[in-house]
Amino acid sequence: MKFSQAVAALAIGARSVSSASLYARATNDTITGEVVPNVYIVEFNDDITASTFYGLLAADGVYVKHRMDLNFRFFKGASFQINPSNASSSGNSSDLVSYIKAKTEIRSIWPVRSSKLEMPETRLPLDPANSPSQHVKRQNQDKKPFSPHVMTQIDKLHAEGVTGKGVQVAIIDSGIDYTHPALGGCFGENCLVKTGYDFVGDNFRLGVTEPEPDNDPLDTCFGHGTHVAGTVAAQLQETKYGFSGGAPGVRLAAYRIWNCISSTTDEIQLAAFGRAVEDGADIISYSNGFQRGWAGNVLAVVASRIADSGIQFAISEGNDGGRGLFYSSSPATGFDVTGVGAVSNTKFPILLPRGSYSTGNSTSTSFGVLMGEPAFSSEVKLTLWSAVGANNACTPLPNGTDLSESIVLLQFLDARATRCYPPDQASNIAAKGGRYMLYYDGSGSNLTMRDDPIVYADGIKGVARIAPYVAEQWLSLLKRGSTITVNIPSSNNTEVGFEELDNNETGGFLANSLTSWGPSWELGVKPNLVSPGENILSTYLTDDGGYRVMTGTSMAAPLVASAFALLKEVRGSLDPQRLRRILTTTSKPIVWHDGTKVHPDILAPVPQQGSGVIQVWNAAHTTAELSIDSIAWNDTDHFVGNRTFSVLNTGTEEAVFELSHRKAVTMYTLQESYGVLRPGIFPNPIVEDWADIRFSSSKITVPAGESVDVTVTCTPPASANGTLLPVYSGYISINNLSSNNTLVLPYLGVAGSMRSASVTQPSLVYLANYNNPISVNTSYTIPRPDPANPPPTDSGDQSVQPNLYMELLVGSALVHIDVLRGEEDLGSLAGSPQVYLPRGYARVFFNGLLADGTVLEEGSYSLRVRALRIFGDEAMQEDWDVVKTVEFSFKYAS
Repeated sequence: MKFSQAVAALAIGARSVSSASLYARATNDTITGEVVPNVYIVEFNDDITASTFYGLLAADGVYVKHRMDLNFRFFKGASFQINPSNASSSGNSSDLVSYIKAKTEIRSIWPVRSSKLEMPETRLPLDPANSPSQHVKRQNQDKKPFSPHVMTQIDKLHAEGVTGKGVQVAIIDSGIDYTHPALGGCFGENCLVKTGYDFVGDNFRLGVTEPEPDNDPLDTCFGHGTHVAGTVAAQLQETKYGFSGGAPGVRLAAYRIWNCISSTTDEIQLAAFGRAVEDGADIISYSNGFQRGWAGNVLAVVASRIADSGIQFAISEGNDGGRGLFYSSSPATGFDVTGVGAVSNTKFPILLPRGSYSTGNSTSTSFGVLMGEPAFSSEVKLTLWSAVGANNACTPLPNGTDLSESIVLLQFLDARATRCYPPDQASNIAAKGGRYMLYYDGSGSNLTMRDDPIVYADGIKGVARIAPYVAEQWLSLLKRGSTITVNIPSSNNTEVGFEELDNNETGGFLANSLTSWGPSWELGVKPNLVSPGENILSTYLTDDGGYRVMTGTSMAAPLVASAFALLKEVRGSLDPQRLRRILTTTSKPIVWHDGTKVHPDILAPVPQQGSGVIQVWNAAHTTAELSIDSIAWNDTDHFVGNRTFSVLNTGTEEAVFELSHRKAVTMYTLQESYGVLRPGIFPNPIVEDWADIRFSSSKITVPAGESVDVTVTCTPPASANGTLLPVYSGYISINNLSSNNTLVLPYLGVAGSMRSASVTQPSLVYLANYNNPISVNTSYTIPRPDPANPPPTDSGDQSVQPNLYMELLVGSALVHIDVLRGEEDLGSLAGSPQVYLPRGYARVFFNGLLADGTVLEEGSYSLRVRALRIFGDEAMQEDWDVVKTVEFSFKYAS
């Protein structure tokens, strides 16, 4: 077989590149999950080498440029880039991928994606330009209760002297600032960070500059990996704020895969996986992923192999909980990896400039100041005046009020409810000579201390926010007749202090849309478990303040890696899969929080929290184990209503266990909107029905050292509308009556047919002018494309260039976009076929090229989208959703 132009691509946005640059592309813009044009990873069978494989391709007229060798214990392959300008001129094919995959020498092939890590929400304690770590106010170094450790029982193991000794944790991230005192201050065999590798260098820009790999994984410009490292192994004696990492006794290995603008590629990440394995990692912490929902991505496949071999792999689940069900990140979707979600911290740590106040001759008391806009350009010392009793300055203040020597305290109000806006308050204050404003949350919520107040009004020179408890103290003092003098530092003052407030709004709950929801499209239970990930204090770049509070599942995954390290120390060389089962089944499920209020009578869904919050002390000391860590009942097409698991008693005495069922919220995946199905968003529509769970025995006696089998029977909820794909879930509780300790076994299923669910509908696929369908026979004039340097298919002018808008209601493992002339199928459009697509919408631009590089003649055409249904068979016509667009015509610009 010969190929005239081997330029097939696998995803919307793919485009070929003729440059010889190893990481070449047309621009340096990167989007999470975007396919790098004409670049693939292949896995070889048997004794095939890259040179042998390239020779086979050359014999068929396909010429490639080698990029990376990808050879380690669990993967043997390479990445390469097709060079269309060197392809043979004879023959034709619109599906290079199928050709390569059909070769017996190839095990599988994947497109290479670029990734750009979206930095988690963060509280910057200092201005990076003026914030050397020595300006941070040093605090008492005595260890204090650290809420993430209290929530997970890590503190109880620390009290027993368990710190993860003898365990090596690999952190694949942005590197580590190992010069940080709390992270050892050095790099090498005798240091906390003992080994590692930098795969990218500081100056790598995809398509602009090449990676500059070396043996030094120092994080100097991003900080994400340094924060993760502190969560694992920060040393108590060297931290400024009295906390340690979850496993301070481990040794770290750092693998830098992110450059200074946080971009990387699949092949770089895969190489880091391999290096971590070969360097002897016991546990890998990986805080990254892109929202696909499938377990077939190359990183998910290889991570799962690594985990199955015995190396624990803790991976963040993603931060798109607002998108609702079926939006897990890959590679957390891997079957054997531990996908980690985030729960809200019970505390709210803040690093803020410090103000002070006093009354009369009293000692000055300090407090945190969240600077707003306009900032305080200079230090001020003024008498406090409260506007709370004056309608919070929502109306003009009384005659005779003089605020020229005062700083004004007032509530930050819900403007939609009160019709009182900050500019109105500011204008009324400025009218009486006031120049400075201090807001607080009248509802008492501490979480507003992360919301910078912004007020623009003539005469106002400084705005800030203070914690509610400070305002309450002031109001109490004013009520008793005290005069309060308040000192606010200049915004240029770089000294900050640490304060820990209660999270009195969402603490301890899955109370926001943070964690990306499962299950995977293969109906795997995801996330597997959760740990604290919101408002987490940890180490940061030494030249950027040294410490930072950050939020994301990126912060939750390293705490789970720490938990695995502690368990390995306690339980020795126990089978790693057994360790995961123990950690999972000893977790604590959380009740449902719908984003507004708590529902104490029902648990949060398994696709949101897995087994619940890890309880590491329970995991270390339990004498009861389960043979599985979850049950997936599948959908109605693949439903098997009976499952058997065993309860093992590792104790020295007979134990009696009582089994019960705890239901969780059932939710619809889809919802109808204006007569059209759409994916639901958080909180998805709730179904007032649940699975019926029965046991072969509700009470069992297990002799010491033995196990007893239990059979569970499930009847899915009967009243749910199966076409909307209701996801039901819950927990089987196994309570040890002797010790009063409870194990949990999460389950989930879909009370509908995934295969019957349409991937898309005719109303959701059309040629578009912006977001509106075009008229039939719309004419376009476009530039003639150069097959050797084709234009992008993921961007263009939506009004003057043919473009296909398509929305997927559910994911699809394979989508073809065909070009038709009349009824003649000419082949795949450039940028097609696409694999492992998530639900959602996308746009692909028609530029006159087929996927094989053929330049189309001027004339009239239409496009046809073919999307494979979940669990569908490519050979079965009924398993494809097919939508054909209206005809359009085009000519090339002269």
